[in-house]
Amino acid sequence: MQLSQVERWILTNQYRIMEILDSTKARQYARARKVLESGYELEYDSISQHIDRHTLGAEACREVRNILSMFVALSSSYTALTDTSGIEEQDITFRGFDGNSETAQMGYTRFLVDQKQMFTDLPRGDSFNSHIPLLNTYRRMLREWEQSTYKYNLTKDDIIRITSSGNPKSNLRVIP
Repeated sequence: MQLSQVERWILTNQYRIMEILDSTKARQYARARKVLESGYELEYDSISQHIDRHTLGAEACREVRNILSMFVALSSSYTALTDTSGIEEQDITFRGFDGNSETAQMGYTRFLVDQKQMFTDLPRGDSFNSHIPLLNTYRRMLREWEQSTYKYNLTKDDIIRITSSGNPKSNLRVIP
């Protein structure tokens, strides 16, 4: 990581303030300040280890929101159906994102639910960790959902079409 002289100056001043405000951690803050003042780039990671290196751009954030919205629509539309034959409830249930390969999406989902109080009706499972990559599955489903005439009032056929697209082997499944 590289920091400009101005960035180092700003951070140095912040650490100096923290030294004064929190005497229990003054030594840690003084060490971090010294690293920044001296420009010891190799040490920057040691003072910024609490900063998440995974970032999620605006478009990827929109994609996560759309995926979550799709599952809300699937769930509410499924609940409103009088005939749910041919639809497995597990297929309309949000399972989360993979904690190993979809970490940023999983973290953003947690943020939306825990901090912004959005999508709070979604099942949390293992804290939104699916333990298997599902992003590509969700993307296929999302493409189908976007084709729906009434995205938040889905028909049985819409739900089957959307959930079937998430399963590449679904063409082999017979739907009554």
